[in-house]
Amino acid sequence: MGAVQPLLVSQIDAAGNEVGGIRLPEVAVPLATYTGWNFRNAQIGGTSRLLGNTGSYVPFARTQAEREARRDPRPSIDERYPSRGDYMAKVRQVTDALVRDRYMLAEDVDTALNRASEHWELLTRSATTSASAR
Repeated sequence: MGAVQPLLVSQIDAAGNEVGGIRLPEVAVPLATYTGWNFRNAQIGGTSRLLGNTGSYVPFARTQAEREARRDPRPSIDERYPSRGDYMAKVRQVTDALVRDRYMLAEDVDTALNRASEHWELLTRSATTSASAR
């Protein structure tokens, strides 16, 4: 057996998302934490090793109360975005910048905006009436 190698993962932002590379809308205006890596579960052993080619998707809590109940240190959706409109405007800013910088085709902007809207609805649809009305 060779020398033990340390586990190194990318630097992350306050949302838990990697800071390097091209930040697509899902990462730049997040509703969840995304990782391209995952530690192995204790039930299968090797907890000091990464589980190859398996990432994680961990949605944010909808509200501060839900976040606190989960003991999640990441701000909730309601804490991050005052409204659905605010969230979508931020997604639009990111897609416009990606098009301007030639990392996204203009013809793909509507797809990205629709995907962001659907993701918002998925994560907020069972929230309280005030959050749903956004």
